[in-house]
Amino acid sequence: MYLAYYGLREPPFSITPDPRFVFLSERHRDALAHLLFGIDKGGGGGFVQLTGEVGTGKTTLSRLLLEQLPENARIALVLNPRQNAIELLETVCEELRIDIDGKRGSAKALIDALNSYLLDAYAQGLRVVVLIDEAQSLPADTLEQVRLLTNLETHNQKLLQILLLGQPELRDLLARPDLRQLAQRITARFHLSPLDERETAAYLRHRWRIAGGSRFP
Repeated sequence: MYLAYYGLREPPFSITPDPRFVFLSERHRDALAHLLFGIDKGGGGGFVQLTGEVGTGKTTLSRLLLEQLPENARIALVLNPRQNAIELLETVCEELRIDIDGKRGSAKALIDALNSYLLDAYAQGLRVVVLIDEAQSLPADTLEQVRLLTNLETHNQKLLQILLLGQPELRDLLARPDLRQLAQRITARFHLSPLDERETAAYLRHRWRIAGGSRFP
């Protein structure tokens, strides 16, 4: 067994994310700072965009971001973006534990229920964040519905912050003329590039050390 040969307690690499092995390069820290700034300065509304190739750390960053959101934040995670507009509204409501019995299938009823929830959350000093992973897979009509959700507001405050995570195709998608209005509402955007040679070496040593290795081969 290679673990005993190298003096490791556990495998240093796994396809399942483990927070103990998190490695943040300088660019990851920059991305996290940009995203937090976008949420903080976005007036509680609008869009924050994070893109990167598969394996560049988007999911890890999103988890760290959620951990660093204030305690008064309420989160809706959309992990399956291949939904039509109605299905997305239902998912967001379900994630926020909004009672939508009798409202399914009706965009107006779902939006009314969500708006009521958001106004109540605002009155309690809560912030509501929707995180959509693999957002490049969202159909255009669903993206338009997502944009319309940011119209939910008081006289001086947006009620919903939306985080869009996706592969580089998301940037191309949002550059389309018919999605121009959505792109204009992005308050912060960051693209994660792959690690360079120096960062890759540091990443390997970090995981090796966490796994119990004393000497990197």
